[in-house]
Amino acid sequence: MTTNNIRAERARYGYTRDDIAQMLGVSKNTVKNWEDDIGTCKGIHLLSLSNVFGVSVDYLLGVTEKRLRE
Repeated sequence: MTTNNIRAERARYGYTRDDIAQMLGVSKNTVKNWEDDIGTCKGIHLLSLSNVFGVSVDYLLGVTEKRLRE
């Protein structure tokens, strides 16, 4: 998974790892692991991140460089 996109979107919106962790009901360390490509982000969390950032799941996964959903 290309997690740099998660980190980039978090930074774009000015969210901390704590902010994202609270929104998704996970630990700050879990968010760190996703961003460091250590842990696997479950589908439900990818969908939630997609909604928070207004981007496609494919973008978060690095399948496409296109940020916006169609």
